[in-house]
Amino acid sequence: MSSDVVIRVERLSKCYQIYDQPRDRLKQFVLPRLQRTLGRRPGSYYREFWALQDVSFEVRKGEAVGIVGRNGSGKSTLLQMICGTLNPTAGDVHIQGRVAALLELGSGFNPEFTGRENVYLNATLLGLSREEIDARFEDIAAFANIGSFIEQPVKTYSSGMYVRLAFAVIAHVDADILVIDEALAVGDVFFQQKCMRFLQRFQQRGGSLLLVTHDTAAVLGMCEKALLLSPMGQRAPIYGQAEEVCRIYLEDLYRDPGRVAAGAGEDAAADEPAPRGTVFEAAPEPPASYAVSPFNAQARSFGEGKASIVDAGLFDLDGRRLSAAQAEQRVALKIRVQVHRRVVYPAFGFMLKNRHGEFLFTEGTDAAFRAQGLAFEPGQVAVASFEFDMPQLIQGVYTVNVAFAEGLGHEHQQQHWLHDALVLEVLRSRLVHGYCGVARLTSRIELVGEHG
Repeated sequence: MSSDVVIRVERLSKCYQIYDQPRDRLKQFVLPRLQRTLGRRPGSYYREFWALQDVSFEVRKGEAVGIVGRNGSGKSTLLQMICGTLNPTAGDVHIQGRVAALLELGSGFNPEFTGRENVYLNATLLGLSREEIDARFEDIAAFANIGSFIEQPVKTYSSGMYVRLAFAVIAHVDADILVIDEALAVGDVFFQQKCMRFLQRFQQRGGSLLLVTHDTAAVLGMCEKALLLSPMGQRAPIYGQAEEVCRIYLEDLYRDPGRVAAGAGEDAAADEPAPRGTVFEAAPEPPASYAVSPFNAQARSFGEGKASIVDAGLFDLDGRRLSAAQAEQRVALKIRVQVHRRVVYPAFGFMLKNRHGEFLFTEGTDAAFRAQGLAFEPGQVAVASFEFDMPQLIQGVYTVNVAFAEGLGHEHQQQHWLHDALVLEVLRSRLVHGYCGVARLTSRIELVGEHG
């Protein structure tokens, strides 16, 4: 195996024996042996179900590979065989390096043990010594951030707390390869983005990632390659560039007739056809509605400290702080800074992120005010105001980073950067795919004639 290949899967297959009745298991255990003794052809008292067949791909050092496919296509089965918790029927898996996995919720945890005890149990299974776990326990507890619950049995945990603790462990075991199965969809947006920041650093250090998800946006945002699995008999596995694999996955998904409810469209087909020249006007779609959080002054931050961001928020054009907003509404995002030491060429900025930590919008004052040669003195308070129309976003939770820097262009130095200082939750949206929609949309349909 090449030195830069950390996972190689060759023609991997898994077949399960399905018994219709419990007594068939006993028959299968006893009767074939007896039939062979009597010189007869042994019978089978089960049905074969191939969960996975002839899957081959590889993951290189520092590479992220996404695994997509509908339910029942064998994604979790594949991960279990890679991690060694399930034996394949055929094929081989070659691993080079330490693997840490976050599979189904609660795997590797004893529900009767406390969070602390499970940290030691799980980290030991992942190859750490008692002394190494002792040295890292406080960092693991801080990453999980579940407070006193770490001393309580994990059977009392919510699903989000399970994921927090499990991810905190795999983030601190010096793994070469991380294997994650849908688990990050469970935690809240702050923890999801903390995990995304960790995964970005992990890859930058040369770590490799294997990610199972139904979210093609996550695959496109994080992965160079992808593997498409389909329910047995529908399509052979496809391994290739993430964009192409996700395109095929979505085509298959929307081509599936099972997605459409039986009888859909029957009532419409029974109506009299509309005459030529008929125009159908759609009622305007209501704009997406937003809930806006207060400013989080305790958000994770960094910077050299010549100034501090003391407030940020969304305001209407009359200066009132908003706790709710609508897409296409004119608003102002304001960032207030307290200056501690002289700052030359000050620059404000903000970034809107989705739950995967991807930047959807980034704006700043650097280019607009560069020619004015601004300088702030100690004791001054400055407020930057960005006025814009609220975007039309797909339903979900988004966060806003705010930042204050000194200097020009790419040479500026961050003085105070706050991760997730604001949270925007889209409560209602007409969108079902993508990141955002067009503003002030109207639509119409007109019958202009007949074919031929």
